[in-house]
Parts: sequence; structure tokens; C-alpha cells
Amino acid sequence: MYYAVTLEFDKESENKMQEMIDEVARVTGCDRMKQENVPPHVTVCCLEGDNDEALLSEMEEIAASMCKSPVRFANIGVFNPLVIYLGPIMNDFLLNTCRTVNERLLQYAEVGNKGNYLPNRWVPHAGIAVKLTPEALKEAFSIVQEKFRPFEAMAERIVLVKAEPYEEMRAWELKEQV
Repeated sequence: MYYAVTLEFDKESENKMQEMIDEVARVTGCDRMKQENVPPHVTVCCLEGDNDEALLSEMEEIAASMCKSPVRFANIGVFNPLVIYLGPIMNDFLLNTCRTVNERLLQYAEVGNKGNYLPNRWVPHAGIAVKLTPEALKEAFSIVQEKFRPFEAMAERIVLVKAEPYEEMRAWELKEQV
């Protein structure tokens, strides 16, 4: 089974990203994220395994130690030719979250997604469209280029999901910073 740990953001930021997801899906027909009801997010860890209980327990502890944090989305990126995304600026919060979640959860599962979500290999991103054709990527880029302006989002939740298909197992609200 595939798992992912994701960060989700404040409603205003999610709405901005969702508008882009919806418009790209409408124009290109590449609507996997919409069909699977995948909310806007940044994935910080991918795993393979079958120990739901241990992962949920460890995530409970991780989430209890985390505070909300700003994340600045500053660019449009592409994993050529399949994915278009919004790229956040790497900051201590993102880096530490990726490190902590991977270190602690890899006690109970194996590395997933070819290790692409491990610290020092991870490119943080919020996917706008996936499984694009080269032609759809051009259309998607044009849409996102027109709609995107850098913005600051607030990471408010950390979520453990079963991936492929997307199924939220549990979400934890992050604490207010003191």
C-alpha cells in the first residue's frame, strides 16, 4: 500500500490553487486530481507498507509537536512533461517537516516513490495537474502563467493519506504559533 504525508493550507490559498486545478482540468481534460478529489497540498513523505496503526500513532505524536507556518509559493514548475505545479520557497518549516516525518515513519514502512520525497532529493511542490500530455502541458502552463502571482499560504494541517487512489486517513490541525 502507498501512503503519503501532506501539508494543507488556509482556505484562501487552497481556493487560489483549486481555481487553477479546475481551469487546467476543464481546458486540457487532464482531470485526475479533480476526479480523485485530491485537495491542494504539498507532499512531504511517500511510503510503502501496511502498518496503518503504527503510522497513525507516530503521526499523532509528530502532529502534536507542530505549529502552523507560512509557506511562500513563488514560482511555476514542471516535471517534464507530466506535471505542472506551484513551487514554494524552501524554508526551515518545510525542510524540518520533511526530515522529521521521513525519519520517524520509515521505522514502520519502506521508502516510496523511488525516494523522491526524501530530504535532499525532494522538490516541494503543489501539483496543479498530473499525467499531462506534452500538448496539455503547454495549455496548462499558459493558464497557470496567467492566473499565478506569488502568494503566502499558511500550512494549517498535516494529513496521512493512502495514495492511488487518494483516501484521507486522518488530518491533524497544527497549533497556533506561540
